[in-house]
Amino acid sequence: MKGKFYYIKDVSKLLDIPTHILRYWEKELNFKIMRDQKGNRIYTEEDIEKLRNVKKLIYNEGFKIKGVKKRLRKKELENRKEYVKLLKMILKKIKEIKKCLQ
Repeated sequence: MKGKFYYIKDVSKLLDIPTHILRYWEKELNFKIMRDQKGNRIYTEEDIEKLRNVKKLIYNEGFKIKGVKKRLRKKELENRKEYVKLLKMILKKIKEIKKCLQ
């Protein structure tokens, strides 16, 4: 894997969020955070960006955890729809190319 990795204490300082809150968000929002051989959490840049978004929703926009879950699910569904749309376009192009080659 590429990129920089951070331990929970580093993420806590970076985001100004206590470690127990980060662990709570991980549990409640079902975030899959990697672990090292000792079981310590290892955060990626992508994980930190997700946590920044959660912090913004909770602290700036007044969301509760339940609302954050709904927002994340909605975003995930939108991403899936875009992914399916892209796959359909690719499939269409492949069929066009295949037709030209016959």
